[in-house]
Amino acid sequence: MSQSHLGPFWFIASRLKLRHLQLLAAFSRHPTLLAAAESLGMAQPAASKLIGDLEELMKIRLFRLEGRRMIPTYAGDVLTRHALVMLDELERTRVELNALVDGRIGHVSIGAIDGPVIQSLSEMLRIAQEDYPEIELEIRSGPSDTLFQMLVDGQIDIMLGRRPVIPSPHPVAYEEIANENLVVAAAPDHPLAQNGPLTLETLATYPWILQRRGSRSRQRLEELLQEQDLPLPTRVVSSDSWMMTLAYITRTRALTLLSAPAAAMQCAIGQIAILPINFTLDVAPWGVMTTRDRAQTPAALTILSLLRRCIALPDEHPAAPDT
Repeated sequence: MSQSHLGPFWFIASRLKLRHLQLLAAFSRHPTLLAAAESLGMAQPAASKLIGDLEELMKIRLFRLEGRRMIPTYAGDVLTRHALVMLDELERTRVELNALVDGRIGHVSIGAIDGPVIQSLSEMLRIAQEDYPEIELEIRSGPSDTLFQMLVDGQIDIMLGRRPVIPSPHPVAYEEIANENLVVAAAPDHPLAQNGPLTLETLATYPWILQRRGSRSRQRLEELLQEQDLPLPTRVVSSDSWMMTLAYITRTRALTLLSAPAAAMQCAIGQIAILPINFTLDVAPWGVMTTRDRAQTPAALTILSLLRRCIALPDEHPAAPDT
């Protein structure tokens, strides 16, 4: 058989097919043409013709016979080794594509407000890392208005937060979860921590560190004070930073408002004290939001299902009217 150099698109010129690769790979496991053919469900003459045609098209001898054994030439050994690699890559592709379609692999970005969602979100993350380790999860935090804009811009796939105050023209599916319950928190050694249920009038005389003006928690506190004809606190530091808030209350007698689930976690490790009060502090409800104008990826649907499980929502919970 005459020899020739293979060009850059030799596999097209030689009409290399998947069946050729499978037969070459079979020779790495079976020494005879009959055994290799049978492993692929082929007749021996068909397998012999397939190899003969390939050698003729490539102008390269790939095997030589020693009795009934098919011994690869140097060229046959090279082609067989790479056939195994290509088939392995095709199998890896199959596995990865199936995982992608089944929602077991991918990237999901979640935007979440810090307070009421923290326990449900952390539990979902724990389950996802155990059951779906190939899903890359990104958690982004911030106020609801900022997160909502990120959702409609496509920067996040799922939002855990509140509806925007101003109705949005963007079609958004919203599943309401609950109102957010707030608590009054202070340093663990704060003198009020040992007292009985505290009135709003008593708390109003202390310094505070609160979120910026216009935030829902601060607005709710101001509403309660006004309802009871009490003056607004005069010593107030504004900060949206939880770390700054924590550092400040541990160095002063200042009070702050925290979401009950987040505060419970901090109280359990002794970082803060939750003060007993004789009134309730609830703010606007929060929920799960996704956009209707973008189809969710299979991985995002998997994470949504886990979230619903962790916050006790049915998988096919009816969505509220568009925001």
